[in-house]
Amino acid sequence: MGWIKGEGEIEDSYKISKIAAHVPDLVVYSTLTNDIPYAENFHGVLLFADVSGFTNLTEKFSLSSKKGYGADELTRTLNSYIGEIVSHILDAGGDILNYAGDAILALWTVERVQLSEVISLVVKCSLNIQDQCGVRETEVGCQLKVKIGISAGKLSKVIVGDEISQYFVVIGRAVDEVRLAEGLAVASTIILSPNAWELCERDNIAIDPIENERAVKVRYIKREPSFSVEKYQDSIGTSVEHDKVTRECVRRASRLMPNAELEKTLRKYIMKTVLQKIDDDQPLEYLSEMRPATIVFVNMQFKGGESDQEQCMTIHQAAIGIGQQIVKHHGRVNKVFMFDKGCTFLCLFGLPGDKREDESAHALQAAYGVHDLCQKEIRSLKTVSVGVTTGPVFCGVVGHPVRHEYTVIGRKVNLAARLMMHYPGVVSCDSETCYYSKLPAFYFNELPKKAMKGVKNPGVLYQFMANKQQITVGKAPMSVEREEGYPLLGREKEIEVYSSMLKGFLEARAAGHKNYNNVLIYEGPIGYGKSRLLAEVVYRTAKEGVRVISFELAKTDIKQSNYALQTLLAIVMSVQNCKSYAERERVLLSKILDPKMRQNLCLLNDILLVKFPVSKDVSLMDSQTKNKKMRNYFLELFCKFAEDEPCVYVLDQAHFVDRSSLTFLLEACEKASVLVCMALLPHTSQSGPFSELSRIIKDPRTLYLNLPGLEPPVIAQLACQILGVVRIPSEVELFLVERSHGVPYYCEELLKSLYLGNLIVIEEVEGEDEAKDVDILFPEPTLVVHCSKPSQVGQEEDARAGALGPPKASMLKSRKITALDHFVDRALVCFVGEAAKFHEVPIPLTLKGMALAHLDHLQPADQMVVKCAAIIGQTITTQMLINILPESENPDKLNLSLTSLFKSGTFECGSKPKQFTKQLTKESECWDALNCYCVQDSQEDVREEVSGKASVDGAWRCRVMRFCTALVKETAYELWLKEQKREIHQKCASYLLKQAHRCRDCGIAEFIFGHKAAIGNNLIEIHPSLLNVQESGEALFLGQSTLGLPKETIQLNQVSPLHPNSEEDEFLLKLDSMVNEYNTTVDRTRKCRCAQVTECVLCPMVRHCTGVGDVPKTFYYLLETAAASAYLSNNLKALSYLNEAKIILDNLKVGKPAFETADPKVKVKINNFERACIFRLRGEVLYNTGQIEEAESMFSSALRLLNRRLPTNRVAMSLKYVCEKMKSLCYRFKNPDNPGEKKLAFLHEQICCLSYMWQIGCMRRAPKNMLNASLAITMEMNSAQKSAEETKIIFSCIDYLQYCQLNGQDDRCKIYERMLCGTCVELPDCMEGLILTSYFIRSLSIVKLCSGALHDSIQYGLRAEQISKLTNRRGLDMYEECVQLMQSLEYLGNRTRISTAKGWFYAGCFDFLLYSGFAFRPFEECYTFVEESQSDPNLVADKSLMMNLYSALALWYARLCEWEKACFFYTKACGVTRQAPSSIHSINGVVMFLECHVLLFRKALVEHNQHIKTIYQSTQKHFTEFNRKYSTSKMYAPRVLHLRAYMYVLAGHEALANAILNKALKLCQQHGNKLEESWITQNQISWFGVFRQSTSNWFASTLTMPSWEEARGMDPEELAHTRYTLVGVGGEIWADNSSLHLAPKAEDTQLLKGQG
Repeated sequence: MGWIKGEGEIEDSYKISKIAAHVPDLVVYSTLTNDIPYAENFHGVLLFADVSGFTNLTEKFSLSSKKGYGADELTRTLNSYIGEIVSHILDAGGDILNYAGDAILALWTVERVQLSEVISLVVKCSLNIQDQCGVRETEVGCQLKVKIGISAGKLSKVIVGDEISQYFVVIGRAVDEVRLAEGLAVASTIILSPNAWELCERDNIAIDPIENERAVKVRYIKREPSFSVEKYQDSIGTSVEHDKVTRECVRRASRLMPNAELEKTLRKYIMKTVLQKIDDDQPLEYLSEMRPATIVFVNMQFKGGESDQEQCMTIHQAAIGIGQQIVKHHGRVNKVFMFDKGCTFLCLFGLPGDKREDESAHALQAAYGVHDLCQKEIRSLKTVSVGVTTGPVFCGVVGHPVRHEYTVIGRKVNLAARLMMHYPGVVSCDSETCYYSKLPAFYFNELPKKAMKGVKNPGVLYQFMANKQQITVGKAPMSVEREEGYPLLGREKEIEVYSSMLKGFLEARAAGHKNYNNVLIYEGPIGYGKSRLLAEVVYRTAKEGVRVISFELAKTDIKQSNYALQTLLAIVMSVQNCKSYAERERVLLSKILDPKMRQNLCLLNDILLVKFPVSKDVSLMDSQTKNKKMRNYFLELFCKFAEDEPCVYVLDQAHFVDRSSLTFLLEACEKASVLVCMALLPHTSQSGPFSELSRIIKDPRTLYLNLPGLEPPVIAQLACQILGVVRIPSEVELFLVERSHGVPYYCEELLKSLYLGNLIVIEEVEGEDEAKDVDILFPEPTLVVHCSKPSQVGQEEDARAGALGPPKASMLKSRKITALDHFVDRALVCFVGEAAKFHEVPIPLTLKGMALAHLDHLQPADQMVVKCAAIIGQTITTQMLINILPESENPDKLNLSLTSLFKSGTFECGSKPKQFTKQLTKESECWDALNCYCVQDSQEDVREEVSGKASVDGAWRCRVMRFCTALVKETAYELWLKEQKREIHQKCASYLLKQAHRCRDCGIAEFIFGHKAAIGNNLIEIHPSLLNVQESGEALFLGQSTLGLPKETIQLNQVSPLHPNSEEDEFLLKLDSMVNEYNTTVDRTRKCRCAQVTECVLCPMVRHCTGVGDVPKTFYYLLETAAASAYLSNNLKALSYLNEAKIILDNLKVGKPAFETADPKVKVKINNFERACIFRLRGEVLYNTGQIEEAESMFSSALRLLNRRLPTNRVAMSLKYVCEKMKSLCYRFKNPDNPGEKKLAFLHEQICCLSYMWQIGCMRRAPKNMLNASLAITMEMNSAQKSAEETKIIFSCIDYLQYCQLNGQDDRCKIYERMLCGTCVELPDCMEGLILTSYFIRSLSIVKLCSGALHDSIQYGLRAEQISKLTNRRGLDMYEECVQLMQSLEYLGNRTRISTAKGWFYAGCFDFLLYSGFAFRPFEECYTFVEESQSDPNLVADKSLMMNLYSALALWYARLCEWEKACFFYTKACGVTRQAPSSIHSINGVVMFLECHVLLFRKALVEHNQHIKTIYQSTQKHFTEFNRKYSTSKMYAPRVLHLRAYMYVLAGHEALANAILNKALKLCQQHGNKLEESWITQNQISWFGVFRQSTSNWFASTLTMPSWEEARGMDPEELAHTRYTLVGVGGEIWADNSSLHLAPKAEDTQLLKGQG
């Protein structure tokens, strides 16, 4: 704990000494026989040392971004400094009375005649303190300083309390004087009080007088004090037995012998929180933490003139009353001391074991109760003042090893003390306490601001009035309102359900029936955004012109009978804003016009606080009859208003509706025509909800929705919204996705923590790198994306474009982080701060407080189960939990604990579907927390999600569980001691070791080939017998769903029948035969469970090996988990684990321990193979997300480590290429020897890296890059030959096939195609052979596509899709899937949450919109996706994808001649085109970009742009560049020729254009490209025939464009009318452009000559 001296004194002592360390000698050695209360007089000298800088120090450490660092370092710093001060005091014989936050009060008890000598001793001690501790620098830049006050005189010890808790107080004039003396001191000074100056040896102490004060400032002491400290210490505690008291012992009480009676007495002075640690023999350092808490200071000022005995009785009476009030509300009295001529109680709420979610409300209610009690029952008090604050504070044991106390330090502690003194006679609180209490606003009254010492910017302060301030009716407004410009994110489905219900309600009302759903319930834990969802409901309902009655309830409302009913009626009757009963009466009379109903207006008196005359009938009723009459009257009133006007009732925090109101609400829903929407928390009570609420929930007309967490892409958008930025880094997104678990409030708090800890920085957006010719192409003086008047496409579309545009003013203020307000109206981007380490970020204190509150509610046995489960991880298997629980846990006891934890909302079934939206029946058990969805042994073939019971007949049946809230898991994990965690992690790792591999159906092997062999099998010891998946291991995956594709998929030969009239057709038939045979011979019930292995085994293994401190195993499983995640296309998760591995490498490189739990003495070296794997896997992830340049760097680094370096200069490349070619020739005649396992693993990694490197080289297309690609593919084939493995040789040959196609080597490509077709058919019928065949078919599909053989490409693509199912792969490469199957891609994108998959799906949708004449998805939906993609770093990083999306939108608006919007997206596309690789994935976007250029050339002609010639030449240059980059990708050759012909038509070269069109048509016929052929024919007729289509006509056709389903039954000729036609210039056939001299390219004119 940072104590500097005597650390062994307590460790070797008896338990009583540990207890005595928390109590001063004044109490330890007091008489035990006195009746309490009592006062005892004595003389003494007081020293008051006040340390400045502690509060700033606490703030600095509370903002520490390192997990587990703040509290530890703060404790060490505090105790190092305070401990040194206390050492001087103890050495001088002083007794530490108490630690008042950052101050120390010490006492020397002596006879009166000794006062002068002891004052000199205390002055000497103070000078030593100032000399040694006067100013201390800390590592965080805060200075610690101490100032000292000294007083002396007559004192009284007061002991008060009861049999449970007792307190001591020292009172007397000297106590007041010592605080006044300290108040006169400044840092590094010592002040003697007037009385101490009178009593001291004046000739021995040099002083400076203080102006207008009797106190003096000490300068130095002239001679050593004569008082004997040794004799004084020997005289203390002589009546109590001690053990081995030596001169080295600085405090005799640290050597107490066991004494049951004394120990029992001393325990009463210590808080329960501390006693538990002492009783459990746990280090007290585990009590030290930064924790959110609520501080309550109570100060009692006496009237004056009371004797010590009278003050004793008053303090005793107050201590009893205050203690009862505080404990009743789950708080603790920490200490009692005299302060400013009064007695002060420091009370704490939210300490370990006492944490409550509503602790602020409890603290306020306790404070009000204390204030009320003291004022009414203690007559000798002048005033009672209470200050309450809430926020992060340091809680912990502070002091010296032999004398310390549990205390709190922090800014909020200081503020509470200042509030107590500056606002006398009231209960005052800060804004945080007011906010977190969730109490109604009318409970508070704003206080005037006052200047308070040491307090800057305290915020708004309030007086807490409880409910005494005013009588209110219907005052319960919603705390969250819809914020304009901040759309609700990720809740589209929930809003859609409500919109459908609202529509049904209005239709049913118009039709006069009640056949509609009338109650919608949103259920979700705290922080899931229920209030924002209801705010959106209110907004949308009001927008429809329907009246909304909305209100929010608080916890206190559930105790008030009919409170919700009162609020509801008040708002219905519009009396909620009336200030008097007379005004309410007038409004009611104006609303209720029916004479019969007016007769019973008196029934409203009690509930609406009015005074209508009581009718005769009502006056004669007994209480029961009257109550029944009132309920019927209220219901009649409610039904009448519901009949007169449609109304929607919105209730937030509906779980706080009182029982009487629920009964009324149930009847109202049955009888009235209403629509009710409410939000509530998941029920956690063992007794179940009110029966009335259960009946509402289970009513057939009720829809019940469980809110799931937000999807990862939405988290990124939410973060941008909270920060007010246009994008966030991928590292931040990864951190938020992992730590927020989809909970919006967690995301918000984490971002605050990152921002305040300087881990992220917000900066202005640098101007977009616009296209050089943008000013020429768009010559308008001003370009604004958001149009002031509606465009042809509509206002809504304009708004979306505006949201994407540069100004983005409405989105650029921070919604939650007020520190960012100075950035308003400026475009911002979030960046990662310098030296940011996200893995070290602790749980924000606000979130930690919520989790602690939940844990403190649990029983001890349940807490143990939760703590053990927290070691396992987020997902827990019952078998593993049993394996690590203490042996004392028997099955019956465990069943009870798990049942309790399910009901308390701590655990839930791990197989439960994440989104659960259902219409319930009376027999339904949705509300039952014990629902289990695990597949039992008898349900293996059951696919539907059917729930059973988790516990049946006392036996636990749920096999897989998970924490309902990840926050509880993380917090529970931190409660373990380090050694305990290590031991349980070891158990978990041993248990999981046998399942840490690929699933059984994919072959039991590692995800990184040869991983163990490469690093040495002895590092990862797994006995072969453990590799068989045993029964216990199967429980990890039972009941968990696996990914499947939609039922409706394209079948083989669906596009066109297949006839074996060629070699290719024969090969396809063989493939079909192989697939059919495999289907019949292989067990098709098997499913790939690699996803479950990754989640339930590999991820936990990383955690457990880290917990054990085993660096090699941790690194091994980090790489295996990253490889598994990449295999499953979860790039974000893979990157997360690779980042962790990189951190370990960085730490080892600089000589630090790999991670916190690693043994620093053990030297660890990571070999080159694993280092290379990090770079290879990172490169793979970057490549898959479109970051080609960064990926190339990773693969190059990996190859260097694998000793297979690629040269960087051209000469070295050429030489290396010749050498590799010679090696290749050698391998033809001599087969290499079989390599060992280790070498084989290295060769496999080399092949993987080289496979990507040649592809990247081909993308660049420059001569140097093509040479690099040739070298890489040759090296890959040589490495495959070295491996002597057939599969790797075939893999490299498949790569070579693709290389030949991309390099234009068509003859060689055909040779390898024939060879591979024959080889793949002969592969064995095993999983490895099937995967290799799948890879070949997919590659062949791409080769055929690039060569223009569209028919063959489709046929191979369909087979690849079929074979992929047989291999159990979760997904093919997302880019190919877009070409193969749109529906499968959409399904996978939604199911796997991979944003790039959805991106390619919408890129395909744009293709349909632009070229096919029908809409697969509406334009608005596609546009919205692009709008939202701006904040998704994964999408933005994929340059090929963004090239497609931006070019598509630029082309859409260019075709509509909406040039302002076209300019914006054209500029975006220009910025991306320079970064996009020259790959098959980019080519479609580049072709659309080319069409944009041609349309811009047409625009220049129409507008007579003076730069026409420049624009024409620029367009020509783009065509040339396209031909250079994509010469081998022939599938787009017809369209490029088509566009070139259009350019020449516009330039006036009609003959040349016609010749080029004829060539394009021939290519279409060769390729079988019917779509392009029909479009060319359509445009040819338009240019040279009679057909014309204007831009306005095409705009009209976009509005009536048929859907996918409609187009299915249409004739292709019909679709031509909705397809865009490339039109000419002006009203004439073509403009005369001969004067412009727009000459064609020479190679194009050669084409015309050849045709002639």
